[in-house]
Amino acid sequence: MKRPRHYVGSRTSTRFLLTTFLITWPAWWLNAVLTSAGIIDYSSPIGTAIHTAGVFGPTIAGLSLIPGGFTLKRGLAFTFGGLRRSLPWTAAFLVVPLVLLTAASDGLAEGFSPISAMGAFLFFAACLATGAIWGLWHLPLWFTQGAGRETTPFPAFAALAVLLSFWLSALYRAGGCAFSCRLLHALANTLIGVLTLSSIPLVMAAVLALTGLSLAALPYSAPTRALDRSAC
Repeated sequence: MKRPRHYVGSRTSTRFLLTTFLITWPAWWLNAVLTSAGIIDYSSPIGTAIHTAGVFGPTIAGLSLIPGGFTLKRGLAFTFGGLRRSLPWTAAFLVVPLVLLTAASDGLAEGFSPISAMGAFLFFAACLATGAIWGLWHLPLWFTQGAGRETTPFPAFAALAVLLSFWLSALYRAGGCAFSCRLLHALANTLIGVLTLSSIPLVMAAVLALTGLSLAALPYSAPTRALDRSAC
């Protein structure tokens, strides 16, 4: 008997989350234990390797669930499909935080290394749930010595995760390109990590501008694309 579409989607989401957490949490909790015990440094090659292994949890989980199984062609289509169509929205979502957050800063954060930087209702409800889950996904970092999370209250980070989920969802809805969302996520992580933000009004302006862009993107819906189409 053919299962309802919502059942299949729910099962896929569950598999994605379980796979993601099963990859990330063992690695990051191990890092938390080892750094707290003084056995390794978070920035050491071993600490970096363990952290990096956890970072790729969502990527591995997503690629493992590509319909028909993972191939290089399907992986590229999954990642870069719709990139041309998504370019105007991608540019808007990247330029706004880059300009406003840079203007809101006093310069680079102390100890910053350029190498480290390289290294509708149901819709809103989904963003809230997604943000809460990804906030929880990051939890081990608050127990990892040297991860730099000590000065950021976890509830504040969780709230930011909900906002970021909303922005990313809107960008993907409008453009349909997973790579564009990765660029926005990477830019947000980089700016927060390397800048000393001092102008609260400009920070709030960036938040409001991104939220406004997201609301403007909601009426748009990228056409459904097959995974075997051209990657770009």
